[in-house]
Formats: sequence, structure tokens, C-alpha cells
Amino acid sequence: MSKFAVNPPPTEFVELTDAARRNHLAGFLADAPEPQVVWVFGAGSLMWRPGFDAAEARNGTLHGYSRHFSFWTIRARGRPGNPGLGLVLEPGDTQCQGKVFRLKSQTRDDDLDELWRREMFGGVYIPTWCPVETGAGTVQAICFVGNRAHANYAGRLPEDEAAAIIARAEGELGRCREYLDLLVEALEREGLEDPAMVRLRGLVDRHEVDRHEKQGR
Repeated sequence: MSKFAVNPPPTEFVELTDAARRNHLAGFLADAPEPQVVWVFGAGSLMWRPGFDAAEARNGTLHGYSRHFSFWTIRARGRPGNPGLGLVLEPGDTQCQGKVFRLKSQTRDDDLDELWRREMFGGVYIPTWCPVETGAGTVQAICFVGNRAHANYAGRLPEDEAAAIIARAEGELGRCREYLDLLVEALEREGLEDPAMVRLRGLVDRHEVDRHEKQGR
């Protein structure tokens, strides 16, 4: 698929068991800085579809990380014969603007259980407590950082190659490029900036135009 990829696309989907997810969540919460106050940072789909009714939501900036489409997906936005790329946070000398949500104390446990089912089904993330700056102060939030040791880790592919993959991939939840569109739209709607994602969408558009032109010949 790619001579630049750290790992080849997987041929089958591997999912964590319910017991493994529950144990992982319990161990993670044992190190919570404030167990009764849980914030969650949304860098991707959590921004526009958090899946829970938050007590509070703010725009926030996470320093030391940035967004990258650097994980293979063969179910949600791709298939084994046509893999897509999933979005994760990767460490670096940069920053990431997103949204941070405070969970309601009454529904915290159920919300976290559902969040782990959604984000940790395949183990491609390493949930990490990170400081997120907001207009009302800094909060410690759960951030879903990419697990580079995971077999699905594709690595930081050249932008044009990543765009070509995103342009053609489609899975159970729809086209891979649809996710990128929703991301850029959410950023614009919230007044947040990520020039790399805007640039990537432009490259995806170009690949789609080129493909349609070749099909029309």
C-alpha cells in the first residue's frame, strides 16, 4: 500500500474484549488527577459528536501534540482491500486546538464506559492526562494519543500520499474523506485553526478531480 508506512494495512480487525476495556479504564482512572472532575479533549469526531451530555464545553488548546491521519482503518472508514486512515494525536513541537468537555458527575461512569467502547475498541490510542488551556483556565483532560506500537500504526505518511488514501477509502461509517470534511467544518464552526487539515482537504479534492478526469477519458 505504501513504501512510507511503518506497518502494512491490517488484513483483519482485532477488537479488545469488554473485560479488557473495563480493566484498562479502571487502571487509567486510578491515576486521575481529580477523580470527581473528568474532562475529555476532542480533537476529532468528539468535537461534533461527543456521545454524551456534557456539563460544560469549552474551546481549548493542547500543547505538544498535533492531529495526524496516521492509523490504518479497515472497518469504520476503510476496508481490508481499500484501507483508510484514522485520526490521532501525535506528540511534537506544536499545538492542537479542539474542544474540551466536562462530564456530569451523575453520568460520569456510564459516559466513560461508552467513551472507552467507542475510542478504545481496537487499542490504537493511549489515553493520556494532559493540560489543556481554555479561556477559563487550564484543565487536566483525557487526550487520545496515538499508540505507535500498535500494528495499525501507519506513521506520518507524506501529505499527498495520505490524501490519495483518504480520497478513495470507504468503510462501514462512510467515506474517509467525509470524516476529514466534518473535521474541517467543525474547526471552522468553532473558530479553531488547523492549517494542516485544511491543506490536506485541498489535496484530497485534487485527487478526486484527477480521478474523475481519468474516468471521463
